[in-house]
Amino acid sequence: MSSRKRTCYVCRMVLDNPHAQLGSMCIPCGEFNLAERALSLPENMSLKDKTAVVTGGRVNLGFHTALRLLRCGAAVIVSSRYPEDALSRYQQEADFDKWAQKLRIIGADFRAAADAFALVQSIKKTLQQEGWDLDHLINNAAQTLTDPLEKEERAIEHERFLLDKPSSDGKGVVVRQGYSPRARGGAGSLPDGVAGKVSGSIAGPSAPKNTTLSDSMSKLQVSGVETPTPSSWVQSLSEIPYEDVITAHSVNTFVPLILIRELLPSMRKGGHIVNVSSREGIFESAYRTPAKHSKHVHTNMSKAGLNMITETEAPTAWKLGVAMNTVDPGYMSAAPEFEQAYGGERPIGWEDGAARVLWPIARAGRKGSYSPPIRGQFLKHYGGVRVDTRLGRG
Repeated sequence: MSSRKRTCYVCRMVLDNPHAQLGSMCIPCGEFNLAERALSLPENMSLKDKTAVVTGGRVNLGFHTALRLLRCGAAVIVSSRYPEDALSRYQQEADFDKWAQKLRIIGADFRAAADAFALVQSIKKTLQQEGWDLDHLINNAAQTLTDPLEKEERAIEHERFLLDKPSSDGKGVVVRQGYSPRARGGAGSLPDGVAGKVSGSIAGPSAPKNTTLSDSMSKLQVSGVETPTPSSWVQSLSEIPYEDVITAHSVNTFVPLILIRELLPSMRKGGHIVNVSSREGIFESAYRTPAKHSKHVHTNMSKAGLNMITETEAPTAWKLGVAMNTVDPGYMSAAPEFEQAYGGERPIGWEDGAARVLWPIARAGRKGSYSPPIRGQFLKHYGGVRVDTRLGRG
């Protein structure tokens, strides 16, 4: 049995006396987290007449983030690979009828470049039709692991089943603009007039058969075998499937860049862009730290790119009156190899993560007080832990 002492998830001090409600934290950190988490609850944050876009809002972090926004009065446009399934999940909420008229769900697969540009057009059209102005953009959608093809095909079949059922979407929540989910995002090309097309092929001893990159980041043909074990989270550079490398960058970096570029000019002053990222994308404070050690380089690369979008473009966004930040929402889920770590429990839950994502917005717009917006920062634990993204070890 390990003699290593348990430490607080936030301050990392030895955890002798855990918080009663947040058992992964010491009492002071637990109280701090509860107070900051409450800032984005309806009694403390009013978003009436505000509109937000949340990518990847079908399940988990994106779902809970969108719910918080809706319950605070915001209109919310959600993107999802499976919009009909997303609708069914929102419909299961007891208060669905209270905010359904303010929810719109748009289908898009961020592995396909054409879908990203189609999403932009659908968002703009929806804003115009509803008379909404965009205030907040939450780049939440993320990918590290590629689902087995069989699992993806089952999800697609379920989506078709829901679509063929007698419509239960009497409130017009799903924006049906011709989108349909495709295994591996399909093999479409960039739309006409979009610059920057590339062509070429990926070759190497570890490349799956029939793997090519042509015309767009989405045109990736794969053999369709099950995702190998172990997952790419614990694989080395030579082991990670090229499919995971490319899709991680498509979803985690390229599409957020597209959305920021296309939507920022039309966002209202006082708005926020939150890029949901992680510390995997920054230098560690010590060279020999085991935090990465040649693992999940594709995720680290893509998150570093997302962090650089924030650092590079936050000043420009602020000139337009929009505060852009990166938020590390915390440890809420695990790769398959680590599902049973810490007794199968994560330090925080999806509600905690959603509160962290919305904290820059809640902090600036809390009822009865004003705080200057934070901008250009990498935020962890509600800003309670300073993360220096500029460490550099040269």
